[in-house]
Amino acid sequence: MKGFMNSDNNYGGNNKKFAFIKKLDEKYYQAINLQNSGQLKEALKIYDYLIKKKYIREEVFLNYANICQQFNENDMAITLYKNSIKINPKNFVPFFKMGFILNNNGRYFEAYPFAKKAIEIQPNLWQGYHNLIKILRNLNRPNEALEISRNASKKFSDNHLFFGLKGDIYSELGDFQNAENSYKKAIEIAPENVEAIYGYVNFTMGIGDKKNSLDLLKKIIKLNKFHSMSYYSLSRLIDFEEDTSIKDKIISLKESDFKDNYNKYNILFSKSYIYHRLKDYEKSAENLIKANNLKLIDKPSNIEKVLSLSNNIMNYTLKNNFYSSSNFEYLKNIFIVGLPRSGSTLIESILGINGNVYNLGETSIFMNVYVESENKNLKNLDSLYSNYTKNYTNKKYTTNKTLSNYMYTPYIVSKMNYSKIIYTFRNPLDNILSMYRAKFTGLGNEYSSSIIDSAKYYLNHFKIMRHYKKKYPESIYFLNYDELVNNPEEKIKNLINWLGWNWDENYIYPYKSKQAFFTASNVQVRSPINNISVGGWRKYSKMLSKAENYFKTNKFPLESELIMKELSR
Repeated sequence: MKGFMNSDNNYGGNNKKFAFIKKLDEKYYQAINLQNSGQLKEALKIYDYLIKKKYIREEVFLNYANICQQFNENDMAITLYKNSIKINPKNFVPFFKMGFILNNNGRYFEAYPFAKKAIEIQPNLWQGYHNLIKILRNLNRPNEALEISRNASKKFSDNHLFFGLKGDIYSELGDFQNAENSYKKAIEIAPENVEAIYGYVNFTMGIGDKKNSLDLLKKIIKLNKFHSMSYYSLSRLIDFEEDTSIKDKIISLKESDFKDNYNKYNILFSKSYIYHRLKDYEKSAENLIKANNLKLIDKPSNIEKVLSLSNNIMNYTLKNNFYSSSNFEYLKNIFIVGLPRSGSTLIESILGINGNVYNLGETSIFMNVYVESENKNLKNLDSLYSNYTKNYTNKKYTTNKTLSNYMYTPYIVSKMNYSKIIYTFRNPLDNILSMYRAKFTGLGNEYSSSIIDSAKYYLNHFKIMRHYKKKYPESIYFLNYDELVNNPEEKIKNLINWLGWNWDENYIYPYKSKQAFFTASNVQVRSPINNISVGGWRKYSKMLSKAENYFKTNKFPLESELIMKELSR
């Protein structure tokens, strides 16, 4: 965004003061020119100087905040936008920007009033509605989001984005027919917009429509041969015998053909996936290492943050008698936790076979409820959670597989009377390899691009859950993924029995589930249960050597059958 300019000058006073103000004016226009020419750091220094000299002007705060936003200095940007609002509360720009930044940083409750105010001030800006809809979805208010999407799609009938958003919301609500109609309408409005088409691809992959996914992806790369995410999806879906030309095309792609790190590492992940399927594990590892190193530049590891948060919660609840025991009465909510790629989507698909179960997938419901309930000392955590889930379904049970919920285990089992937790784990090196190959796009899993940080996370994660298992033995089920895929019927029967459900042979055929899966495992979950990946880390042993040494140094077993014995330690 170019710098804001305003030629009005209301300063007066004696000549000396006027000369000083004139000098500040000159500095301001110098900063504008620097910003407009892309010299952002130089402009930033001048804006900082002007504010320190009490050059109180709305545009200074707006321009300074905009640069901070581009440099991901979001806390500073928020402070500056708030100052610009104090000067001029009738300008929609800072309200819109505040809503956007806060939402992108997971501060949904704070984002909402700013986004809403932006629309009140400027009701004809489509971006304002788009921002508010995304915030409402993150606040788990899908019906409100849907209503605004409907109104916005009428108000801005030539804007495909609102039909794509309607498709996303209908998908969350399990209304797949209306979701499909909405995605198709978005493509009808913008037939050559690859992002509109790719939105439909995500849906078709989620519901297991492989043929349609492939056709759409092939259409995208004809429209845009540099659409890196389509190559990544194709690398996971294509049949090498039927689509030899696409396989060869992906292998021949060069990261130098793509402009930024994001597209470069997408291509490297794609090539790695192809080489893995060709069983050329050396080349697969080579591309994986390059991809994750590039990804770490854009998204540095967050290992210290996640370890600190999980440890702090555990230490706090240890000292507080309010979280000393489980208050389980009967089952409504099933939380599936574990490391990414530990088998959680498989468990979700197994439980989803039960017609009384609604899979919420990866959802922010618990965190939103937790934030909302804090001012009442979490006393209404249970009722709030039930109210939120009713926005999506009236089924008897729900599954929630937001994996970071493991940190909040004491709150879930001691403050929610109708909840149980399933903790999935697998061979640590297999798990780390799978995360390293996964190319996660959301916030929270940045550590997965570092093999050694993933090892630290695995061990800390397991130790915390081991502690909670001892403290709340009746409320937590430890499920060994390797044992499950090697002996599915017995292990699934044990799980179903623990939940208190009646046995159904269909539980061992989760790939037949009618529910949708919008996670990194959405392709694998559509296949019969198999143990193909068990022990796969040995093919990448050189790449994983630091993690292997880390576990050996910490005397943690690498054989999954021995890990259960760690529970007694």
